[in-house]
Amino acid sequence: MALRNKVGVKLIGVNLLSLLLALVGLLLVMRFLATRQILEWHRQRVALVARLVLAEYQEKNQKVVQAADLLANTPSYGELLFLNDLEYLRMLATPQMKEAGLHILTFTDRRGVIVVRAHAPGAIGVDISGNPLVRAALKGKRASRMAQWQDSIALSATAPIFYGNEVVGVVLTGILIDRGFVESISRGPGAEVAIFYANRPIVNSFHNLPEAAFQELKLGKDRAATAEQESARVQSIVLGDQTYTITYLPLEQEERPWEDLIVVGISHNEVANTRLTLNLVIFGVGGGCALLGIFLSFLLSQGLRRQIAHLAEGTRKAACQELVGDIPVTSTDELGELAKSFNAMTRALREKTQLLQEERDRIAANADFMAMIVHDIKAPLTGVRLTIEALQDETLPPEVNRKLQGILKSSEGLLLHVHNVLDVSRFESGHLDLQPEILLPGMVINRIIQHYAEIAQHQGVDLRADLPPGLPQIWADERYLERVLFNLIANALEATAAGGQIRVLAQSHGLAGRGQAVEIIVADTGSGMAADILESLFEKYPERANLSARHGAAGSGLGLYICKTIVEAHQGQIWAESQPGQGTRIHVRLPTAPADPPGNAQ
Repeated sequence: MALRNKVGVKLIGVNLLSLLLALVGLLLVMRFLATRQILEWHRQRVALVARLVLAEYQEKNQKVVQAADLLANTPSYGELLFLNDLEYLRMLATPQMKEAGLHILTFTDRRGVIVVRAHAPGAIGVDISGNPLVRAALKGKRASRMAQWQDSIALSATAPIFYGNEVVGVVLTGILIDRGFVESISRGPGAEVAIFYANRPIVNSFHNLPEAAFQELKLGKDRAATAEQESARVQSIVLGDQTYTITYLPLEQEERPWEDLIVVGISHNEVANTRLTLNLVIFGVGGGCALLGIFLSFLLSQGLRRQIAHLAEGTRKAACQELVGDIPVTSTDELGELAKSFNAMTRALREKTQLLQEERDRIAANADFMAMIVHDIKAPLTGVRLTIEALQDETLPPEVNRKLQGILKSSEGLLLHVHNVLDVSRFESGHLDLQPEILLPGMVINRIIQHYAEIAQHQGVDLRADLPPGLPQIWADERYLERVLFNLIANALEATAAGGQIRVLAQSHGLAGRGQAVEIIVADTGSGMAADILESLFEKYPERANLSARHGAAGSGLGLYICKTIVEAHQGQIWAESQPGQGTRIHVRLPTAPADPPGNAQ
């Protein structure tokens, strides 16, 4: 045994020595290659940051040009200028400027005289009188340019505004580029940025540089301008007490690209810091790996590996939901405790899975039972409704007609409650299967209004839809959308007394970054609700006393819960607005139909 231990120690020593020698050689090679890569990466990073900065600048410039074109092509602005409706144009200018992300928005008449001006706080005082861009636009041309405004750069563009074939004015858009802009785009990549205009640095993020340093930048610019190869634009220049890698980006779209340009620089201090960090990481990781290798050499054992293998196999089976049997416990250390805990966990999972399956089976059975009940109740209720409608066609005394309307309303309410209970059971059993399709919301709304027209007329309630033309199509399950509207209008009829009004409104809305949506509003002039009722309005079985006080009749407590469930299943939103004595407005917002719907959509 002693001999065997000595041989084991020698083998461990030889293995560790070989490992250390190989590790040292590998670390030296890695350090050499990494240093070369850092220097190359530094130059590439300067070029990359320069391209990013130029792209940011060009994006600003493009935004100004596109905004001018967009506003000039908006027919309403040409009409307003032609009619000299400056008050309404002035009211539109500031919101339009903020929406477009501009700092300057100015409209002139056909003579170039400013009639409407909207400026951001930092751009107050910018004067465009006699601006050559305006003169060009009055001739029907689009133009843009870069200019200096105090200690900022102003990017501006103009476009002619036509009414018919006549230029009735000019729109001028502008964005100011100040020190805050260059600092914001340089902060992330850790670079310094300067923008030259007319051969002078106007805005820059270089801190505490003497005037002589800017002269060095100009000399470097002159060398880059006369160089034949584009790679000469990247230079190492000493600015103040630091050395920078500098690249020059002439603005080719300007009249003087080597006088109007962008300068990007990254300090060499970052390279030194990166090399120092790299050395620390390389030797730290190398030393750590060596220590870890020594440590693991003494800890590895067959029993430990065997216990880990059992745990891995048990975990794999658990991931595949094969929760059968326990894994063997082969040690008494932490791995053994882990194996015991794992066995306890799988036993608990088996029990929970069995209970969950039983509950799912019970809910599914309830859903099937409810479906059978709805089918058995719906047929006689439909017969009752048809009989009542046939009787209403005959000449009957008013009292009899009133009673028939009451029976009709009660049968409608009963059928709606039964459908609500069925939908709840389907949802809770996971069987609320939507079959969305492209729908015209106006057609669905008008169909539901027509369905409730007689009941509303008998109740003395003015029920109508106010729908704008050209509503977008929506992507929804027609049957469930009708269920939502049935519930909302039925609730509104319960809440609205004779002489009241119920309006069903619709409008399109833009969603930030998510396309468009159609918002349907059911508004009544009923008694309204207090804030404490609104908080639980869409919950299952809300406080019945409060709802009964609002509606004047008890409901199932499921209608609005079903509405919320269906709307959210459509990726939509539903909410309520109400105050006591001022009626209630229920808002339903549903997404519009996608441009490329799935193949099963008709």
